[in-house]
Amino acid sequence: SGAPSQKIVLSIATFGRTWKLDADSEIAGVPPIHTDGPGEAGPYVKTEGLLSYPEVCGKLINPNQQKGMRPHLRKVTDPSKRFGTYAFRLPDDNGEGGIWVSYEDPDTAGQKAAYVKSKNLGGVAIVDLSLDDFRGLCTGDKYPILRAAKY
Repeated sequence: SGAPSQKIVLSIATFGRTWKLDADSEIAGVPPIHTDGPGEAGPYVKTEGLLSYPEVCGKLINPNQQKGMRPHLRKVTDPSKRFGTYAFRLPDDNGEGGIWVSYEDPDTAGQKAAYVKSKNLGGVAIVDLSLDDFRGLCTGDKYPILRAAKY
């Protein structure tokens, strides 16, 4: 609506928003959700409906999965780069354990930064730097979202 491009700043979140999936959720559709409130709080942030990036990636990769533990989340990416990344796990037969997470990862952060540069926009804003993987728990790299956004 007439705003100069250099005054537009895109935000990149270092956290995921979560929702509980109810028993009616299924794989058909994008995203495959029927929600029943915010997702469970994670061990670090301790806020329902919000996970830091390390909490998200911890749910995606679990090579030491033990019997009785909930399975990891299925990550979904959009090759067209029009939609963000999300991950989900459908509820079990008792309607429990379903979760849907919308989040940024280093790939989407890099894509946003490249878009900002290609369109000569004002820049990117990292929201909230303290929720990025500052310890390198996911892959061993510290601040992966910030690093990807530096482009």
